[in-house]
Amino acid sequence: MKKKITIFGSTGSIGESTLDIIRQNPDKYEIIGLTANTNYKKLLEQVEHFNPKVVSINDNNAYIKFTDLNNNKKLRVLNGKNCHKEILDLNTDLVVAAITGSAGLMPVVSALEKGLSIALANKESLVCSGSLVTSIAKKNNAKILPVDSEHNAIYQVLDSKNKSKISRLILTASGGPFFNKDIKELDDILPEEAIKHPNWSMGKKISIDSATMMNKGLELIEAYYLFDISHKNIDVIIHPESIIHSCVEYMDGSMLSQMGTPDMRTPISYTLAYPERIKTNVKRLDLCEIKQLNFFKPDLKKYPSLRLAYEALEIGKSAPTILNAANEVAVESFLNQGIKFLSISKVVEKTLNKASFCNVNSIKDVIEIDKESRKLTLDIIKHGSY
Repeated sequence: MKKKITIFGSTGSIGESTLDIIRQNPDKYEIIGLTANTNYKKLLEQVEHFNPKVVSINDNNAYIKFTDLNNNKKLRVLNGKNCHKEILDLNTDLVVAAITGSAGLMPVVSALEKGLSIALANKESLVCSGSLVTSIAKKNNAKILPVDSEHNAIYQVLDSKNKSKISRLILTASGGPFFNKDIKELDDILPEEAIKHPNWSMGKKISIDSATMMNKGLELIEAYYLFDISHKNIDVIIHPESIIHSCVEYMDGSMLSQMGTPDMRTPISYTLAYPERIKTNVKRLDLCEIKQLNFFKPDLKKYPSLRLAYEALEIGKSAPTILNAANEVAVESFLNQGIKFLSISKVVEKTLNKASFCNVNSIKDVIEIDKESRKLTLDIIKHGSY
């Protein structure tokens, strides 16, 4: 039988890569539902090719344009950001959570509450509410399969039966587009420069996070919740070639890693086929062609966002939620040329310094903390007090 797939965020980078793999394996997968924010044209193309049973479009104008152009009379078309529960009423085996940012939290929660397995590309769900999300998954016997290449790599080589024998996890980072630049050269960086990642094809927000290394900071927090490993035993190293996608070090000195070309279709295919594997047309790794791999310790003065993530984990409580909200607001402001590149981390740090930390006992708490943190960050940007 074909595995039934629903994709939240099908028109983004992860969503398109997922559909590319499914296109290569039409005998193995059936698309049940797709969601988009504003890109109705791409969604129309996806509907024509994959013939889903239901789609949801967040933006009202995009919804109207989609319905005017849609010729599939059997297709159920929903409008609004809160339609995820209706989509999940249809029979689905795996949900690909590919909506970027905190907006992707509620679809993840709803899927896990139904006991559905999740291919998780939305790291913010765990950053904002890690213990809550993992407890919901455990309660409903739902599996969380990480899509991020680093966590997927760890998932592939981590021996969960001998978890007590693990000495540390090592997350690799490319260093982003400005690894070879001095910090003095970064103040006048433009958004179009910051989104040009040297190895990966990603959306704008994630590309900016990679340039500041906040992406690795968020992945640090995600790893903490996914694998239940102390942040003191999670290291980050810069690996510009993006060939080794993370490592697990055991107490006997053995270090296991997963390697491959930098292509998100590899970890996505692993989650789609789990616990099996499927063929992909991903370019194969040629070690003789690469010849050498390089590794560096991250400079926390150049990448203060990584330091802030470690500090947020150390503080605990609502600090990771506040960190994520402040970063989303700051990145959006940078993309709109409201603040400079180096100001992103300054704004986030100022927000953390001014915020009050509290316990997070429910998803409702997460939503409220996220809302208040965004207001605080916007106020800091407005008054230039960073």
